Amino acid sequence: MRHGGLKLRPWVAALFGLYLFLYPFSLALVALDRVPVWGTWMGGALLILQGSMLGLWLTINFGRWGAIASLWVLFLSWLIEHVGATTGFPFGAYSYTDVLQPQIFGVVPLAIPFAWLLIVPAAMAVGERFLYRKGVPPDDEREVRFSRVLMAAAFALLLDITIEPFAVNVNQYWVWSDAGAGGYYGIPFSNFVAWFVTSLVLSWVLLFYRAKAAQANPSARHANYWPWLPVTLYITNLTMFVVVNLVRDQEYAAYIGGLLMLALGGHWAIPRIARRLRGVMEKSGI
Repeated sequence: MRHGGLKLRPWVAALFGLYLFLYPFSLALVALDRVPVWGTWMGGALLILQGSMLGLWLTINFGRWGAIASLWVLFLSWLIEHVGATTGFPFGAYSYTDVLQPQIFGVVPLAIPFAWLLIVPAAMAVGERFLYRKGVPPDDEREVRFSRVLMAAAFALLLDITIEPFAVNVNQYWVWSDAGAGGYYGIPFSNFVAWFVTSLVLSWVLLFYRAKAAQANPSARHANYWPWLPVTLYITNLTMFVVVNLVRDQEYAAYIGGLLMLALGGHWAIPRIARRLRGVMEKSGI
């Protein structure tokens, strides 16, 4: 799969370039409520684009195990969403609108499994940055550490707290049958519990196959190709949700996302500032 991975790199670069081109227009149009009727497909297209990008990224960095992990995340997330939309378990009673097309078996939009394929690797990458400042140690890469699964699920849930008001009240991707029964912006708390559990399962699947790749090929244990990509997509999506929620008067969701952005920025900046200060003090003989 190594040579196949090399062939996939231009595709990832092309998709990322397209994403960078579309992102500012999408952010501005949604925030200002200027999305034309013919442009409602763009939200789903961006989700598929980003999910495909990270699926290819996993394949490049972890070979066939990355490809298998991507397929499992797509399948399991579709299955859970299909059961949820048709039975009300485990998320709560909801149904998808006609905004996201096409829909698999007329129930779950195709973009939704790709959204999970975006969120799970991105949240895992952010969680690993918090757990390991210098990268994942080889021994941990070859095992499924529960701490990594837990951190990935936590950051996926934090992102969902900003996604839900955006997706339900702004883009109207789905509706809740019991929206008037309280909760968070009309979203039942059962949704967030189910989101966390689903994220745990999908994160475990992803780490399981990453461990397989590391055991089979030690050079694959580090995401050498564009290691910054999942974190970048996490931050750009979080930024969009914060801005749109703030402009659309969903302040609490925007504030929660803003605090998360501050935490991410502080985690990145504080060690660098500390090193710079130590260097200045050493040069000054303090």
